[in-house]
Amino acid sequence: MDKLRAIQYFNHAAESGSFAAAARSMNVSAPAVVQLVGALERSLGRALFHRTTQGLTLTADGERYYIVSRQIIADIRDVEQRLGPRGAPPRGTLVVGMRPSVAMHCVLPRIARFIAGNPDIEIVIRPSFTVQDIDDKHLDLALLVGWPPERDLVVRQLAQTRLIVCASPDYWARKGMPRDPEDLRGHDCLIVRSSGGALLDRWIFQRNGEQRTIDVKSRMVGDDLAWLGEAAAAGAGVLRVIDITLPGYFSSGRLVPALADWEALESPLVFAAYPRIQRRSRLVRVFLDFLVQVFTEMEAERPAVLGAPIARVNKPEWFGRTHGRQSAFELQRRNHSK
Repeated sequence: MDKLRAIQYFNHAAESGSFAAAARSMNVSAPAVVQLVGALERSLGRALFHRTTQGLTLTADGERYYIVSRQIIADIRDVEQRLGPRGAPPRGTLVVGMRPSVAMHCVLPRIARFIAGNPDIEIVIRPSFTVQDIDDKHLDLALLVGWPPERDLVVRQLAQTRLIVCASPDYWARKGMPRDPEDLRGHDCLIVRSSGGALLDRWIFQRNGEQRTIDVKSRMVGDDLAWLGEAAAAGAGVLRVIDITLPGYFSSGRLVPALADWEALESPLVFAAYPRIQRRSRLVRVFLDFLVQVFTEMEAERPAVLGAPIARVNKPEWFGRTHGRQSAFELQRRNHSK
């Protein structure tokens, strides 16, 4: 048995969830993958996969073996890069997770540059919302929005976002543009659900040391900022959104900011996170360098109407810890603290 090839087949099957998909990704036949993975299982005396009609899932032994085998392949790839011709470009497949709105509006409009400059790298892009997806979706690197996790990952902060309260020109003409955060209580608001499941219906503002907390009235709730952005641009209501996810809406005038003289608090970070086993990966390093360039350019291109840079903030207590409405969570927290 070719043990190294068997490990490669096993890893691809674990990451794709099927032998057929693994075979396609490696340009071999599905029976060849099934046969070699089966031989690997027999040599170990352990089943590595649960096989069902829905696909493959790793057994407990398979999970442990995958952690080690992934490191083996990463080490071999790194040694090959180091021992190859001096100056040889990085080569291989990189699995990247991204929040869809950030991928759509920040990374993918610039991805052609990366592909042109790295012809030997294949990028596999998967939707990703939390650091748990790094394990669940077998990611080499994840581009996330929020606050860095308290776990054993390498984190690179890329951008500080700004929260912008906005609506379409038609909506402001019909309902009136708010001059004070208190005015939002009379508006129809479109609410974003956080990656942890919280409905972000509590909007906090600050100006000259004065702070206002508004529990807004939700008329629509959604997980996808692109959907809510389209609804807001069509006049459905007021949206509070991180600025980098909908830049074209502001530059085209489809969405018009309000309360620009107030700072909307709890603006999240954009950051990259990856397992420590990937620290030596040239593929991860070159893609991370690309991401740094992307967000440096976006910072320089930010419209002045969106305000000056804001200070980074600590992780809010509700982030990643609750389902339901943020306003209800804050009320429960205060009651428990009494």
